[in-house]
Amino acid sequence: MATTTLQNLRREFGAYLGYSEILGKDGEAWTTTSTIGAGTTITSTELTDYGFDDLDTAGDTDDLFQNHWVIIHGTNNAQVVRRIKSYDASAGQITVSGSNLAAESGNVDFEIHKYSPTMLREVLNSARVQAFPMLHVPISKTIYTSENQYRYELPSAIKDRPTRISIEDGIAAVESGDNILTNPGFETWTNSSTPGTWTVETDLTAAQEELTTNPFNYAVFRGQYSAKITNGSTGTQRAVYESISSPGTYSGQRINFQIWVHSNEASTISTYMKLNSTEHLGSQLDGGQHQGSGWELLTHYEDSATTLSTLEIGVEMTAAASTGLVVYLDEAVATVGARVEAQESGTPLMNWQYVPEMESTTDRTSIHFPYNLPNLKLLRIQGKNYLNEVSSETDTMEIAKPQTELLYAFAAAELYQRLAQASATFDTNVYAGLRNRAFEEIQRKSIHSQPLGQRRILVPDWSY
Repeated sequence: MATTTLQNLRREFGAYLGYSEILGKDGEAWTTTSTIGAGTTITSTELTDYGFDDLDTAGDTDDLFQNHWVIIHGTNNAQVVRRIKSYDASAGQITVSGSNLAAESGNVDFEIHKYSPTMLREVLNSARVQAFPMLHVPISKTIYTSENQYRYELPSAIKDRPTRISIEDGIAAVESGDNILTNPGFETWTNSSTPGTWTVETDLTAAQEELTTNPFNYAVFRGQYSAKITNGSTGTQRAVYESISSPGTYSGQRINFQIWVHSNEASTISTYMKLNSTEHLGSQLDGGQHQGSGWELLTHYEDSATTLSTLEIGVEMTAAASTGLVVYLDEAVATVGARVEAQESGTPLMNWQYVPEMESTTDRTSIHFPYNLPNLKLLRIQGKNYLNEVSSETDTMEIAKPQTELLYAFAAAELYQRLAQASATFDTNVYAGLRNRAFEEIQRKSIHSQPLGQRRILVPDWSY
């Protein structure tokens, strides 16, 4: 999934608002040409060509940037935001209000905005919620069914009505003829701590997990066994993987991988591929990093080098994984060629009812079924969540062009609403007009909305 950082969102939003020419060189950032000292001035010769006097101001003062805002991308002034008090075009110098800036050891970048960068960040974060579900992050969560249970709480990561609900039987990893893994279902063990052809790196321990039915063992996804992996200590990355035989056969081709992983800790276990000497880890955005909600299907693909001499495929415990963390691995499939993921034998469910959380009650948002689901099956619930909130410069929203155009339209409406509320009567009317134009833009930009998923289908008989 494509993403955009807060820094780029803010710069693009400034261009959307119509002031890219003052924001920074080429619409990105200005660069100081004299080191910032422990004072209130910022100097860049790039600003010397922008001086002119406003028509309604007497004298020859250069006031193009006056009362605008600067955000500094320095080492000692990291993301410092100040209002501009004055501007000297001949010197390429702006003076900011407030206390002295911290001295820098070299030149740094900075942006100039008509509005406070802090406010721009706030309205962008507000817009991601207001634009929901037109803009969203697809979410998939799994829970187990229980006999004679008709009501299931909706996972909190899914906002609003689910887009699809199905019963999953898992991936037929062992039966998949295209699978290049030799022990994909962890059904073959050398002994109780050695999962056949899989390598378990130092500081991780493996144990054979066996299916039981009374009580039911949720730690086995499919088949008779899964691999129980325990983390020995935090702070080091280490992997569980299969080394693929005859890797040269797959030179220059796409390698696809997916595996079911159970974990209750988010962002600490990812898919892992090592092609020749280069390691690749899956990320949250491409579905290759576990989010801590029990059984999750992790997916990953990489395009191999022209000459592939070694190939390792599996999962990796990240350095952030806590000591003693236990995860379970099962049903791994690796294929070569076009990105066609192994088929899941899922059965879509119909006639379920979405019941939102009721105020003044303890009832959580839930889904109700008018029929009994099969016992001890995996219920897959697909839906939507808000775009990620951004606070630091490198934080990302799961969005890119052209969807960002719709986000900026929502953000503009929020910005002008705030400015109208804080302004004098005349300016209030101006900002109210701009806000109304932003609402019109929302309608025009709605063509960039993300797909909302399949419509829930009702069938005559109320049965699974």
